[in-house]
Amino acid sequence: MNRAVFLDRDGTLNADSRDYIKNLDEFWLFPFTIEALKILSRCGFRLVIITNQACIAKGLTTVEKVQKIHDFITAEFRINGIILDGIFYCPHHPDAGCGCRKPKITNVLKAAKMNDIDLSKSWFIGDSKRDVETGKNAGCHTILVKTGLRETIDAGNWNPAPEYIMENLLAAARLIEQMKKENLK
Repeated sequence: MNRAVFLDRDGTLNADSRDYIKNLDEFWLFPFTIEALKILSRCGFRLVIITNQACIAKGLTTVEKVQKIHDFITAEFRINGIILDGIFYCPHHPDAGCGCRKPKITNVLKAAKMNDIDLSKSWFIGDSKRDVETGKNAGCHTILVKTGLRETIDAGNWNPAPEYIMENLLAAARLIEQMKKENLK
C-alpha cells in the first residue's frame, strides 16, 4: 500500500481569504509550496488535496471557476515535476450535513481507495482545527501549519490536538523527511 500526504488547500498551499478564494485571480501559491511538495514526493508520498469549497453552495463562485483553480494547481505542479494524485472537494454548504465536508472523511476514503493508500502511514496537513480533526478521524498523523487565517496559538490544547505544529508547509515537509530518514513514522 502507498503512503500519502493529504493537504488542505487554502491557508496551507496558498494564501487564504476571509472572503473565500473565488477565482484564479485571487489565487496564489505560497513561495515555499513547490519546494515542500518536491520534498514529500522524493520521500515517496502520494499527494492529495482535500478541501471544503462552501463558496460554491453560497453562490459566491461556480464549479467551473473552482475547476480552473484546480486545473492551474495541477498544471503548475506538473511543470515543477510534482504529480498530484487527486483533488477532492466538498461544494456543499456547511449546514448541509454531507459526508464529504471536513472534518468528515468521505473524500479522504475515496482518495485512499483510488490510490491504495494506507491511512495509518499517511499524514494530513492543514491550517485549521477542522483539518486536524479530519486527519485524526481518518487515522492519519497530523500537522497544523500556521499560515492560515485562523488563530492557532492554543492548538496544543485542542481535542484532538495536532501531533505537530509547524510554521508552514515547507517546515512540515522537512519534518516528515527527517522522520522518514530516522524511520520514526
